Amino acid sequence: MIRQKHVYLIGVIFFLSCSSPEPSQDKMVDFRKVKYDPAYTLKEISAAIDRDPQNATHYFKRAQFYLQAKNNAAALKDIEQAIKQDEERGEYYFRKAQILRDMGNYPAALSSAVRAEDLNFRSTELDILLGELYLFSKKYEFALQYLNDALEESPENEYIYFYRGLALAQTNDSVAAIRNFKSAIRRAPDLIEAYNQLIKIYLSQKDEVNALTYLRAGQKHDSTNAYLWYYQGEHFNRRKQLDSAYYSYQNAVKYDSLLYLAHYKLSLLDFNKNRYLLAAQQMEKAMKFLKKLPEAHMVLGESYEKLGAYEKALPYYQWVYSREPQNIKAMWGVRRTMYRLYKLKRDSLRLDEKKKRDSLLAIFRQGQS
Repeated sequence: MIRQKHVYLIGVIFFLSCSSPEPSQDKMVDFRKVKYDPAYTLKEISAAIDRDPQNATHYFKRAQFYLQAKNNAAALKDIEQAIKQDEERGEYYFRKAQILRDMGNYPAALSSAVRAEDLNFRSTELDILLGELYLFSKKYEFALQYLNDALEESPENEYIYFYRGLALAQTNDSVAAIRNFKSAIRRAPDLIEAYNQLIKIYLSQKDEVNALTYLRAGQKHDSTNAYLWYYQGEHFNRRKQLDSAYYSYQNAVKYDSLLYLAHYKLSLLDFNKNRYLLAAQQMEKAMKFLKKLPEAHMVLGESYEKLGAYEKALPYYQWVYSREPQNIKAMWGVRRTMYRLYKLKRDSLRLDEKKKRDSLLAIFRQGQS
């Protein structure tokens, strides 16, 4: 499953309308009257908290407001205050799980979601969230269990099919994964990540026809999706249409500069065309994610060596040779660059000595004149 910062992590899937917990003597906020004025809404909720700071409901509602406004830090602070005042309300833990998930803290989000379930909070949204979080935790059987439960309750929800497809793909059930991704697309034709996952599977199966079909269909909905451009590059690369592949990879990084796979492929194409400076620049952008890949180190080592940057080249050769002593290219890379560095240092010392001698000779000649 290809993961760049943001590849198919799809925000908070649903924002639930708030249910009203136990009644309070305070006048409750009429959200229907103020929902089009966010500043006024926040002011009203905060005023309710000032009037009754021990009422967990108010903190819960403000947490929901902050969550919708994508102010996750404030939302988390309020939901924790609500839980502090009422530790037995499962919906509060569910909302906390949503906030933590939106912040990228998946382990903590999973713990909160499980706590919500333990407190007998039941909703399709919780099943979807648990399925998603177990998917992120690579516990695919648990993920499928909750997603299957959610599907029974909401058979038209495209995200359920999408996440089921991801889980099934990870358990190597490609046939079922394809079926679920297609089901997601039928319900939401603009769900681009479902196209990306289908294309990925078809490319892995060397089914270029179906891969291209879904690639073109996806691009009709989103011509700026970086992964669609990347997969187009893969398609052309396999067909040896290297100029078209290069153009596609360039567009991939244009729309997502953090898509390291595209930087990697651009580097390889540049390297094979003897464009060593470009090859090094592209590979450096990918190295954060490819530190354990010998080929990436070799490309950088050879590129920097060709550019005469021996001090930069040597560590990359050494990294490979220390892990693969049988790698002849790496061994000779180490020897060549060490010799070049030695020769440069030797020549520099000789030049310094010559300058000193010439300077002394000039002084001597001046004294003789």
